[in-house]
Amino acid sequence: MNRLRIVGIYLVVALFVGFTACSFDVLAAEKSPNQKAGRKAMEKGLQDSLGMPVLTGDLWQKMTHDSKVAFIWGFGHVVTIEQYLMEKYPELKRDSYVPKVVEGMANIPMNEVVARVDKFYGENPDQLKEPVTKVIWDTMIKPNIKTGIAGRPLTNPPVKTSQ
Repeated sequence: MNRLRIVGIYLVVALFVGFTACSFDVLAAEKSPNQKAGRKAMEKGLQDSLGMPVLTGDLWQKMTHDSKVAFIWGFGHVVTIEQYLMEKYPELKRDSYVPKVVEGMANIPMNEVVARVDKFYGENPDQLKEPVTKVIWDTMIKPNIKTGIAGRPLTNPPVKTSQ
């Protein structure tokens, strides 16, 4: 019964992490207009089906500092729970979003995360529609990891053009 309960918790956490991971470009590759439109449609579909909007800079800027810390704290708890479960049950371990968050955000205090997100939106008011999780990935996680998810490169190699 205890194992069944933990697997149930894992599934809920995995759904949340999957939802979070889908809200930004995990591999940070350049996207075509069609790919960007597809991502926006997927985000809208998740919002509609889950009844939970993706947190973007528009709302982030209106939140209190305590609310921002609470969001980052919740984000961290989901990552911590999944990391714990992958350690306890090795068959659940995979090279996914969670290990990259752990690797990329090691030793960054919550208040620093909030400050960096605030700074990003302050310096980029034209990007207020970008999800907070994408800002965290692009500004804090991606610069501190060696490879993308599932060992993929972090960016696409430059395309060679014939001259």
